[in-house]
Amino acid sequence: MTMTKTDSPVERDAPSAVKPVLAAAREQISRLRGGALLIGVERYPDLTDKDLPAGRNDVLAFWKVCRRLGYTQIRALSSPALTEDDLVRAELELAPELSPGETREEVEARVRRWLSRKEPEPTAELAGETAAEVAERAQEWLSRMRREPGDLEVTLGEATSDEVKRGAAWLARGLVTHVKLTWGAWEIDEDWMALPGLMTYSGHGAQRDGDLVLCPADTGRGLENAVSFSELHALFNPALDRPGRKRPSDNLTIVLDCCFAAANEPTGNAQRVPTLTPAGPASGTTPLAAKEIGSRVFCASGRDEPSYQAMLGGHWHGAFTWALTVALEQWKVQQDGQFKRSTMSHAELLFRARMLLQALSFRQHPILVDGLGNLPVFHHGASDGGATSPVPDAERPGGQIDPTGDRDYAYYRILANGALLLEIVATRTASPQGGFTKGKEYWKIRDGLTQIDTNQASSIKVVKRGRMWSDGNNPPPFAAAAASFTCSLDATWTARNHASDYRAYADPSGGHQGFRLNAGRSQDGTWAGTIEWFRPASQVHPMFFSNTTDAEFTLTARRDAVGTTFVNHLGPQRA
Repeated sequence: MTMTKTDSPVERDAPSAVKPVLAAAREQISRLRGGALLIGVERYPDLTDKDLPAGRNDVLAFWKVCRRLGYTQIRALSSPALTEDDLVRAELELAPELSPGETREEVEARVRRWLSRKEPEPTAELAGETAAEVAERAQEWLSRMRREPGDLEVTLGEATSDEVKRGAAWLARGLVTHVKLTWGAWEIDEDWMALPGLMTYSGHGAQRDGDLVLCPADTGRGLENAVSFSELHALFNPALDRPGRKRPSDNLTIVLDCCFAAANEPTGNAQRVPTLTPAGPASGTTPLAAKEIGSRVFCASGRDEPSYQAMLGGHWHGAFTWALTVALEQWKVQQDGQFKRSTMSHAELLFRARMLLQALSFRQHPILVDGLGNLPVFHHGASDGGATSPVPDAERPGGQIDPTGDRDYAYYRILANGALLLEIVATRTASPQGGFTKGKEYWKIRDGLTQIDTNQASSIKVVKRGRMWSDGNNPPPFAAAAASFTCSLDATWTARNHASDYRAYADPSGGHQGFRLNAGRSQDGTWAGTIEWFRPASQVHPMFFSNTTDAEFTLTARRDAVGTTFVNHLGPQRA
């Protein structure tokens, strides 16, 4: 769906001085991609024993979702507030995917620029005595709206009651662009756009006077500062004064990672312990009034059920936030006209999140409140349910060995402290004489070794050569049957983000990447162990080795870094 629609009849009748301004305004608004309000509360200073550990990490998890969707307006409220450094770390983790080749300094400058931008005003009500005055005022509004492609407006703040309410009002205003221009008898009064939106909340939930409430940091002992669903409903579902108006809720997705137990005090998220009130039945009962806030609402648990926070992937997260965002990462984000959406359906996302929680024995049953089960997550307007995928379709990191462009295979020699340690043949095509199959890595450990750990070597040299099967002068150095073990070139690897201080690192192209083989040979000749590859968050390419036909480089001393390790668990196996 595109923003640049045909002018309405009233626009065609606009003064000639105004028409180009309206056209330019439409073009600028077409650069807006969506808005998000992300809320995470950890500190409750007025309440005893109510602090939670996951709020900021949950906000950053959904920050990454918003960035993948291309959202251009994001307000992140947390207690304590996020910092510029927090966003820089998140952006460095996204850099290989969204901005390959960008340095840390460039990421820092980009984040500072985002934080300094003023948020655009989506509503323009301008009048003038003459057409020139209307055009001038419209031009002033346009200058305030003007954005370069890729620019974001980002606000960080505390998750207080006032800020949460202001943030919800800001999101509601920003999701619908309303333009009203008058000059004499001529008038344009239109809603131009209903942007896709996302509101997420991680913290305590409660009930007050029969209404569900979210509990900001200053919620108060009697919930006097809690934010009610009734208030949110009024913001996102305003009364429409005439047909054709758009509501902010039309394309709004809401994720509530909290529980609403039948109590008059904040409850959940439990840290792997029961909440303050007994858990209700696993009935899937929908939290009251949740469906009235947005057109699609994901709730972490049924009414009177607990929701949990736990250490997941080395960081505290709401279990539901973790399950939801981890599942989303396994499906593609696809362009859909002006906007982006997931190839995952709402029903599939709910099912996968439930399965992840069940696998880890979390006693909560997430709920989806909408009528959009088979439609894509984050879709905008009418969308084809057939555009979703029932299985994960995102690109997953494959083997780190590179078979090199138009070469049939790549041959690697790895030397430890100057002596040959192992050889690898990585195939792009199958060998005509048989033996080597397509898309496979053949690893041959030096004869006589029964245990290998590359971290024990003070230096490791890598020599790579790209070759063709037809090159009779340079056949593969060993037969396929002689390999110690094999693995698929496109194997699915386990990825984990962490700080690493035990890898050996290379510096082949201005960056540093790491490798470790830790495996052993049993008495029956089978090998088992792990191959681990490390890349920093800022590294361009997931491949460890240079994407050139021939390359030589040395792995240097161990070096601290933060990034992603891809792990391939071997065997036990023979070639």
